[in-house]
Amino acid sequence: MKKDKDVLSQLTNGILTESMDIGTKEYADFKLLIRSKVAETSKDERIRVSLLGLKYHMEDYLESKSQLVEVGSFVKQFINLIEIKQVEFAKYLELRPSNLSKILNGERRLTIELALILDKLSNINAGLWLRIQNKNEISKIQKTHSKKIEKYRLKELIG
Repeated sequence: MKKDKDVLSQLTNGILTESMDIGTKEYADFKLLIRSKVAETSKDERIRVSLLGLKYHMEDYLESKSQLVEVGSFVKQFINLIEIKQVEFAKYLELRPSNLSKILNGERRLTIELALILDKLSNINAGLWLRIQNKNEISKIQKTHSKKIEKYRLKELIG
């Protein structure tokens, strides 16, 4: 318990004031402290915090230039965070499990209706789910049709 107090004394307004190297005993102790605090929270609270983390991850992805991540991957993360099986989730949504699987694997688009349902369930704005999908589709089309798109010029159009 003394170790918990030592680590807690380093916190100011919930933020560590000094850096901590991964792989050190100090870091391992800190991880244990965090795990013990998480274990004390209710399932609802853990899910709420995890969903907030998912929302930030999605927002970060939109701002990044990283490799494409299908919106279905974020939906999968949501399903895992709420600790439910995909089959149960599909049943709840009144979808065939195969159709949900196609969405999760990027073979089928996320519908606006499903984005609104995800908004209601996760408190992550429907527009955020759809912006991820749109970012990916725009990127894919820019890569595959760049020559075709490049030929269009406003100056040629207006004479």
